[in-house]
Formats: sequence, C-alpha cells, structure tokens
Amino acid sequence: AAAAMAACASGRGRNRGAEITPSVDSWPVLTREHVDLWLHGYAMLTRDATQVPVFRRGYRDSIEALRHRDNVLTALDANHAKLALLMAQNPEISNGQFVPLYFTSWDQIVKAVDGFVHAGGTAGDVAQADLRSFAILSSMYPTVQDREWLRLFTQSLGDESDHFYHQYWTTQQQTHRGIVVAVDSLWGSLRPRFARFLTNTGQTNGQLVLSLVLGGEGRTMNVSPKQNIVVATMPDSLAGVAEPIYVFAHEVVQVISNAAVNANTTAEQQRDGTAADVSPIAAVRGGEMLLERVAPELADGFMRYYLSQAGVAVPAGNPEAAFVGAFPLPTAIISDRDRQIGSKLTGI
Repeated sequence: AAAAMAACASGRGRNRGAEITPSVDSWPVLTREHVDLWLHGYAMLTRDATQVPVFRRGYRDSIEALRHRDNVLTALDANHAKLALLMAQNPEISNGQFVPLYFTSWDQIVKAVDGFVHAGGTAGDVAQADLRSFAILSSMYPTVQDREWLRLFTQSLGDESDHFYHQYWTTQQQTHRGIVVAVDSLWGSLRPRFARFLTNTGQTNGQLVLSLVLGGEGRTMNVSPKQNIVVATMPDSLAGVAEPIYVFAHEVVQVISNAAVNANTTAEQQRDGTAADVSPIAAVRGGEMLLERVAPELADGFMRYYLSQAGVAVPAGNPEAAFVGAFPLPTAIISDRDRQIGSKLTGI
C-alpha cells in the first residue's frame, strides 16, 4: 500500500520514554502511543458488529465510564456526532485505521495530515520528501469530505490526547509493563518457529506492537519483507500472555488465506461480497492451522480465544467442534490453505 503522512491538528510532543523498546532485532515486541491514540479515536466512533471485533470487547464502554467518572470532555466528544455521521455516510473511512502504522510518532502524523489537507488533495505543491505520506493519505481519504473528516478527527485527537489519553496511556503502560515483558519472553522463545513461514511469505522482519485498543482482529502493514507491522491485542493479565501470539498468527497467515479464498471463489462471488465475507473466517481458521504446525501447544488456546472473541460459549473440554462450527469454511479453501501453509513451512 502506498503511504503518506499529513496532519491538520496541533498537539504537544509526546514523551516516548514510557514506550516499550525492542529486546530483539527481528520482530521485536513494542508499544506505541501514537498507534493506540489513533485506534482509540476510531474505537470511540465505531459500533463494531463484526464476528471477530477489531476493537477490544467493552473498550468503548469502559473508556466512557472512566471519562464520566473523571468528568472528562474533549474535542473528540464535542465533534463525535459529526465525525460519526461522516463515517456512516462513507464507511471507507474505516480504512484509515492503518494510518499510524506508516508513521513513527504523533507529531509526524500531525505534520503529514496538515500538509495533505492544505494541499487540497493535489500533490502538485507537495515537497518531494512528503510525497510518500501524501500518497498514503490520499489512498485512504480521497474525497473532499474525507479530508474534512481527517482534519477534524486529527484535531480532535490532539485535544483528546492533551486532556485525557496521554495520561491514561502512560498509566496503562506502567500497569502492563510486567505483562509486556512476559509476552516478549514468550515471543522470543516462539519466534524461531515462525521464521521459515515468515521468510517464505515475504514477512521476514517487522514489529509486533501490543495495543490497548485492539481485540482479536489485528491491524497489519506489509510494505516489504523487512518492513512489516502487526498490531495485536495487549493482554489484560499474565494469564493471557499468549493472546498477542494468537493474533500475530491470525494476521501473518492472511497473505495465503486471502489467496486461498480468491482461488476457490468465483468472479461473481468476489464481486457480490461473498468472498469478502469468507476472508475473515479463513484468517481465523488459517491462524489455528499455522499454530498447529509451528506451536501446537498454543492451538487449543487459540481456538478458545477466538471463540470468546466471537461471543461463543467456550466448552470446558475440547473446543475444536465449537471452533469449526463458529468459523465454518468450504472444504476447498481449507485444503488449499493447508497446502499453502505446508509449502511455506517446507520451502527454502
């Protein structure tokens, strides 16, 4: 995906000292405030009705309760109705959830959005150094209405951060520090098992970012074999230390899951949305299949986690039947994806 940066809102520079820094060179575990801030804004504007929700179950309600308790009111609240209305009129705005993955800080996003909005969507006057950012934002916010939404959203987030989210995020990082360390340790032991699959699918290196906002449906950016980002859920406790690994498997397998869906659906099914409806299910089933191959001890937990994400009762015994029932998939897609996973794990 082409990427560009632009910002139309002000906001003070953020102290990145609380962010978790990598312990390994390949696919380090990180936390990033600007990523969470952006996703937080989308979460507060969205009623997520998908089978596997993008945002953590109960996130919006818990944040609203916290804000009400502390009597917090920001520009995000003041502009909520307008922003939500524009999103309802153009659901494609949701694609902008991926914006922060192309930037390294909030200030960089603000600068990029400002340049993009002031250019009026025309790249003619954009400096050469800013063309990449312009291209990213233009692909996600192509219309005048989209740009107005982006301007107001970014401006509102700046105020949201100043008066609520920065302090909230910093406090949460302190609370979750031990959990992040545990995830980093587990991932360090498991990462070599994923190496061949990642290399053979063009995802050799990247970052695993833990987010306070996301649920079982992560967010992923693939630019090159060495430039990838997977944003996964932050566990609530040490008991959920494997949850980010589940989401990571779900995300990185999509490269071949989507190919299996496209190869086993008709052109008409791809036009009428049938294939698009199948793809999220294929990603869940594909993630479980990948773990069965590289880390089978996590497969049971993966199934239980995604059943809970889908709001399905998790059985006390073997969850496989419930899992297959909750995420049904045509046999042809299952077989194709199984073949492709095997190929990526055995190939050089």
